[in-house]
Amino acid sequence: MPHPPSQPSTVFGTSPRGNSQVSARRRAMSPSSWTFVQALGWALVHFVWQGALIGMATALSLRLLRGASPRSRYALLCVSLLLCLGVPVLDVYRGIETVSRTSGWLPMTGSHVALTINSRASLAIQAVLPWLVAAWLVGVAAMSCRLAAGLLWVRRLGRAFPDWPDTHWQNCVSALAARCGVSRSVTLRVAAQLSGPLTIGWWRPLVLVPAALLARMPPDLFEAVLAHEVAHIKRADYLVNLLQSVIEALLFYHPAVWWLSRQIRIERECLADQIAAALIQNPRRLALALEQLDILQSTNAEYTPVAQSAQGGHLLDRIKRLCQPAPSATNWAARVPAIAFGLVALCATTQTLWPSPALRDTAGVVPVGLLESNHVVVIDDNSGQVLFQRRPDDIVPIASLTKLMTAMVVLDAQPDMNRTIRIDASDAEALRPSRTGLPVGASLPLYAVLQLALMSSNNSAAYALAHDYPGGFPAFQAAMRAKIAALGLKHTTIDEPTGLSPLNTSTASDVSVMVNAAARYPAIARATTDSRSVVPIDGKLVEYQNTNPLVGQKGWDIALSKTGFTDAAGRCLIMRLRSVRDSVTMVFLDAGPAAFPARDAINIRRLLLAHKLA
Repeated sequence: MPHPPSQPSTVFGTSPRGNSQVSARRRAMSPSSWTFVQALGWALVHFVWQGALIGMATALSLRLLRGASPRSRYALLCVSLLLCLGVPVLDVYRGIETVSRTSGWLPMTGSHVALTINSRASLAIQAVLPWLVAAWLVGVAAMSCRLAAGLLWVRRLGRAFPDWPDTHWQNCVSALAARCGVSRSVTLRVAAQLSGPLTIGWWRPLVLVPAALLARMPPDLFEAVLAHEVAHIKRADYLVNLLQSVIEALLFYHPAVWWLSRQIRIERECLADQIAAALIQNPRRLALALEQLDILQSTNAEYTPVAQSAQGGHLLDRIKRLCQPAPSATNWAARVPAIAFGLVALCATTQTLWPSPALRDTAGVVPVGLLESNHVVVIDDNSGQVLFQRRPDDIVPIASLTKLMTAMVVLDAQPDMNRTIRIDASDAEALRPSRTGLPVGASLPLYAVLQLALMSSNNSAAYALAHDYPGGFPAFQAAMRAKIAALGLKHTTIDEPTGLSPLNTSTASDVSVMVNAAARYPAIARATTDSRSVVPIDGKLVEYQNTNPLVGQKGWDIALSKTGFTDAAGRCLIMRLRSVRDSVTMVFLDAGPAAFPARDAINIRRLLLAHKLA
């Protein structure tokens, strides 16, 4: 099957059958919306394993910190929860930034993250990303409604009850607040239907206590309970708890987030106990107050997670801590969990924060890329380092990439580039099934025929170059064999000059050598990097366009380019870029007939940028 005709197109000119649903959804969205959906979707997917690692690291550190103070454990848990929020946010930001640096033509694939997924699995995930993001938005909306309902409940609760009629206990709360260093005014109110005390608000904090508690609890124990509530105000726990609720709403789907948040609330109560015990200078009295509070607790009470209750946490464990304080951990023991947590958290986020420069994958697995080509080689031309490869030594048909070799053989003969070449019947016959042929009898200068063969992959032009070679077609074939030997292409066979024959075979590694050799021919570089050309044929101006849609696109400095397609070879593409690491050669062979290797080029370039190789 001949090379398809060159038509005006973009990278998304046609949707591949294997990715038709993704392409259809993309067309339904604006480019910025599609980019954001893809970046967000991949961030949500990757947070499944990132959050699990953060949770495991925190659990290990808490195990090592079991004898440490509640302040240390609380700080560790807060850092872990903030890390859970920061990692996906940074993932989304880096995803959008990477797409914008590569002109944003393709959906975000998450290739900057360190998971290793084969391309088929990545395609399956990418196909459901819009649905995943939609489900996440529904969950966030439901959690936000829950949070809003809690805030409204707190607001109504704060306005529903009058100020405390007895100034004695109001003065007691104010005195406790002053001794604790709280400069804001703290108001005490009676709430009839509550079973335990609550603290709400931050700027104008309220302490709500049930009337039954005042009537049934001894005054000294009641003072201890008030001291605990003042400790929450001192630490601004209402605001911290509100931030926790926001993180829970955003990352509702991950069990590690809920576990971390629950542990934070447990340690928060222990911290408030510590401050309250120091405030009243009697830990045992606070322990007795908590015991009394547990006895008086109503099993029917319902509280919003926004408010702070003295009944939170593990009550028996809190009482034990107050009655029998654990000895302080030694300095060296405190360092061990911190080091362990830091190392594991670093492993959880290393590819998000500090990507590894190694792109090479000898197992033929793409790091979360959507490479549709089965044979890939990416080489840093300055150092010769192979940055990435996939099955580089498999021998496969190379279609119109053959024309690079044809052009080099023709130019090696040092022809007169202005000499006129006539397209005869045998040249036109080669392209009978295609619309890219030149009409019989057309006469063009050699440089124009070379350009059409390379830029628009014109097969009849390539045949004309071979037939016009000094000594004819047999001499051309002999020169081709000599060129293959001179370049050391041990796995390359060229049967004819166009690539229509499936006997024109090579490997991705050999093709990279061809690219390196062809780049030394200015005429080849110039012809393959023109986005279009107007050629006079039979007195008419005919426009031909480059078969590589990336040529001429903003942000792409392409030094050499060639595409190819036949049923046997699939879609092929080679490019030499000057925009990444000064010069990088990319070879993509055997993409599916409905695929676009230009996508692979964009994904590889994005991967290079994300891995700091740009």
